Amino acid sequence: MPLVRAARRARPLLAAALVVFVAAEALGQSAAQAAVPRNRPASAQALLDSQPEALVRELMKERLVLMKTEGGDKGLVEALVLFSVPPNQVWDLLVQRERQDEYRPELTAIEVIERGDDRLLEEQHLRIAFISISYRLQNQFDPEMRTFTFEIDPSFESMVQHVSGYWELHELDGGRTLARFGTRVNVSAAVPGFLQNGITRKNVPESLENTRQWVDSGGNWRP
Repeated sequence: MPLVRAARRARPLLAAALVVFVAAEALGQSAAQAAVPRNRPASAQALLDSQPEALVRELMKERLVLMKTEGGDKGLVEALVLFSVPPNQVWDLLVQRERQDEYRPELTAIEVIERGDDRLLEEQHLRIAFISISYRLQNQFDPEMRTFTFEIDPSFESMVQHVSGYWELHELDGGRTLARFGTRVNVSAAVPGFLQNGITRKNVPESLENTRQWVDSGGNWRP
């Protein structure tokens, strides 16, 4: 029985490893379309008004909700996050990319390689099952619009084929912040859909919830 339980526990790890290996085989393929902000609403209320009422109710209750993607794009994951602090505080913490290991336990190391006025190059190291993975992300900041984007650095040799995403912040009443988040992680088309969901859509809520609690605590909370 102990061996059976161990085998069952190993299945998710082996599945994750399979995804990584297949992604590595696909490195020669064309890059996926980057996840970027689109149709930026004029205000937090405008963003809320554009969503289904049921989704807004869930957001107000849970403070985090996944959105339906346009055109059924399964590779793109978008979410709304409700922070209890003002946008300037959310921004100041989110752009401290070197602190991501404080709320992302899957990271084994993170380093800022280059830093400019409106950009930053970071190197992330993480471990999935028995595989160590590293990649670099190029971050572009727009403080005036309270938006930043990130995309994988193609010049850095990595097992990851594509990662991109964005954060977009809107001021909400009561000293709160409504954030829209999006990300895309591309893997080979040969990988079954349920495995693709397992490393994207199913993992995003936990990661965003960690981010929300960390930001709301002023950077003091730890998972």
